[in-house]
Amino acid sequence: MSTPRPKRPSFQTPPEGFSTSDKVSIALLLPALIGLAWFSWDIYQRAHQPPRPANERGVMDNVADLFRPQSTTTTPEVVVQKDKQPEPVVVNEVPEKPVVVEKPKPEIVAETGPEITLAPYPFNAPDLRDPQCLATLRADTKSRIKDGKWESHYDRLKYGLYPALTATLKSDGVLRYDRLWESHYFAVGMTQANFVKRVTPKGLRNACSDPKVAAFLGELLANPESLERFVVNIKDEDDAEKALQVWADLVADDPKELKGKYVNLQIACALVFDHKLQWTRWASEEPFTANPLARYQYYRNNAERHVLADDITKLRPFELVWVVGGHVTIEEMNWALEQTKLRSLNDHNWSPSYGMIKYRMDFVTGEKTKLPMPKEGTLAEILEIGGICMHQAHFASNTAHAFGIPAAYVTGEGNRGGHAWFAYLSKEHDWNMNTGRYNDGYACGHTSDPQTGKTIGEFEVELLGDPQRKTTRYDKCRRLMMAAEIYKGNTDADGQREALQLACESANHCLEAWRAYAECLEFFGEKIKVAEWKTVVADLRRAFAEYPDLRAYADELEEKHLFPSMTEEERYMSCRTAYHKLISEKKNRHGGYDQTRYDLIVKAVERETRVLKANPQKAGVQLASLYRESLEELASHLPSFRTLLEGYYQSVKGNPDNERLFLSEMERVFKRRLDGTGDVFRMKTVLDLLNVMEGYFEKCNDVERGKRLQKEADKIQKELDKLKKQ
Repeated sequence: MSTPRPKRPSFQTPPEGFSTSDKVSIALLLPALIGLAWFSWDIYQRAHQPPRPANERGVMDNVADLFRPQSTTTTPEVVVQKDKQPEPVVVNEVPEKPVVVEKPKPEIVAETGPEITLAPYPFNAPDLRDPQCLATLRADTKSRIKDGKWESHYDRLKYGLYPALTATLKSDGVLRYDRLWESHYFAVGMTQANFVKRVTPKGLRNACSDPKVAAFLGELLANPESLERFVVNIKDEDDAEKALQVWADLVADDPKELKGKYVNLQIACALVFDHKLQWTRWASEEPFTANPLARYQYYRNNAERHVLADDITKLRPFELVWVVGGHVTIEEMNWALEQTKLRSLNDHNWSPSYGMIKYRMDFVTGEKTKLPMPKEGTLAEILEIGGICMHQAHFASNTAHAFGIPAAYVTGEGNRGGHAWFAYLSKEHDWNMNTGRYNDGYACGHTSDPQTGKTIGEFEVELLGDPQRKTTRYDKCRRLMMAAEIYKGNTDADGQREALQLACESANHCLEAWRAYAECLEFFGEKIKVAEWKTVVADLRRAFAEYPDLRAYADELEEKHLFPSMTEEERYMSCRTAYHKLISEKKNRHGGYDQTRYDLIVKAVERETRVLKANPQKAGVQLASLYRESLEELASHLPSFRTLLEGYYQSVKGNPDNERLFLSEMERVFKRRLDGTGDVFRMKTVLDLLNVMEGYFEKCNDVERGKRLQKEADKIQKELDKLKKQ
């Protein structure tokens, strides 16, 4: 008979109740444990924060010093692996306009930062209202101006701002960070972080080596409003370090009573004169160089005298760069202010200034005349003796600058050859783009950006007057872009993408936001689904329905990111749709100049050509059909017709049968749609086109056939020669 096993205790058996002595022990120990935990946590917090001022220290601070890491008492610089920063832009000068060497694009996501030895600046809810936090940040900023430890400063800002941004509610959409910006402390931290990132620690150290700039930065870095205006207006091509030096000089020149009044004008001058502004006059090879301080004093002093067209303190930096970057001397601008005819135009209707210049046809034909010829090329001389379109545009745009009106000198090509007109900002802050523009094919103009020296399309100038820029939506958009930079600095690419997406939603006409968003998505590569790219392209086209240039940008994104996933037929139909939309807009215009961008129609043809060439078996017939159609549609615009001929030739080159068809179509359209009649400008343009066409007959080994065009060219040349003898 076996002995029964003892029963195991059950885990479900409830414990016996506490005795009276146990309860007393717990009652005594629990408060002590809670107090000890609070004491330890407070000591830990104080030990890992910068020491408080002596007048605010207590016993707890003295105890915390015993546990404080050595690094927080000596405030050493944070040892970081620096992000690779592009070197400052090197600007090569030429007499007529500066040529800017573009910087390489920065990486979308920064490298992972190492552990920091100083605690990040706190930007959580209680800290945003704590004046001591703001005082500490300001004191540290002044120390950085002296010791140059900007890498450490930037890290403490970006690692501190990041949790504050991520703690906000995503459901608030574009309003997500508004509450944070209500805090002056947060505004200082956010603008400082973006400022240091843009100028670079090295650039700040170099700038602070000048005592004047160091003193100026001490005030600037405590002023989030001025910092924000600078950060949102500076461009990649700008030399930030040089701009700060110019800005400091301008601030130092202001009398006490004008301090802070002309901040926008100062920023505009700083961003224009970070490179040498130099030009030559048509009648002389002598170069002229603008002095930034003299240019600033001209506008500031004349604004105080109330002799400019309007209150320039109401203009924003991105508008004022189109004022201060004129290619005339101070003496010429002072002359302009004294002219009665120009003073009568002070209502911002500056269009009549273009017609003040008498047109000199002898400059075009070369005919002999006793009229005076230019010797100096000044505004006064141009008004006295006259000139051609380029003199008219130069006079109109630079007299507008003299009166403080944003204006641009614009050039373009049309059926009468090269031409120059001008654009200016009206009193309603809309850009008048058409003064002096011919009505026969001059739909695509270009100008020089006074801030960067780069040639840009006139649509980028027109976009500066978009109604969204007059609202808070645009300001909110740029703040969201600043938040994206903080996410980027913390290697949070998803947060960066979300912030840029919100920026595009806030102001869907902000081209900078769309470009930054597209670059961010491209960084993710294949991780971005096709559906998201489809949404981006569709939203971009919808946002810029009235701006065909931006629709073309959407087409580029579609070709790059959607075409690989589309069928051959889908790609072809997308190209056809874009082409026919531009053609339909061209045909539906009534009155005024034809605003359809002929160059964009050509670009649409080139895009469709690339799609068709992907299938060589079908390309021949379809390409011939495409170019026959487009040559017929654009024959009325000679520059586009000439460009299409080259594209057509490259498509048939090497195939004798297709080359003969190309020559036949070229000759047929010319004879049916074009002729050499008209004024001297059109005759010259047609003559140039005939010379180009004759060259294609030579390339296709059909010289005899091309001689028929030579007869037409000789006829036009005789007419031009007659004009010279008159």
